[in-house]
Amino acid sequence: YINLATFRKIIDLLGGVDIDVPVDLDYDDPVQDLHIHISKGSHHMDGKMAEEYLRFRKPNNNQWNSELRKYYDGSDLSRIKVQQGFLRELVKQKSNIIGLTKINQILETVFDNMQTNADMSDFLSLAKSLPTVSLDKINFFMLPGSAEANDIYYEMNEQKTGEIISEYFYSKGNAFEEEESQQGAG
Repeated sequence: YINLATFRKIIDLLGGVDIDVPVDLDYDDPVQDLHIHISKGSHHMDGKMAEEYLRFRKPNNNQWNSELRKYYDGSDLSRIKVQQGFLRELVKQKSNIIGLTKINQILETVFDNMQTNADMSDFLSLAKSLPTVSLDKINFFMLPGSAEANDIYYEMNEQKTGEIISEYFYSKGNAFEEEESQQGAG
């Protein structure tokens, strides 16, 4: 988990991201002091604009039009798809140009604002290997499940999630079965 201030700072350290916004985005929430007004077209997004783009879910006063409905339906699920597309663009645009100085600045920013059991050298090693990773080898997953209570919360399907974890993170066997067998090994 990385907070929004950290996200904005990382995007700014990277020099922004070029994103093609498919439709006008207009939303105001004075309670959160959130004001999103991004026009359709190509934009070079700094951290603030990128945050606004990724937080958009629905238009002001629920004024939907057919063009907007192609990309957003008001749910977190459609917003997640936009966020995944943004991350793909970020990796595509920035993986080859991040120098050692920027890697260190970004990792220091992240480490100052998150808790993890990994250390800086683990993340530095991953960051240095990023330019050699093919974009088509990077997968994004939304845990299988279903939206419940009028989309107020999302209930994960544990069996299907275990299958994804097993397929992508374990060489053989089921992730949950392996964990259970290790617990009984004493």
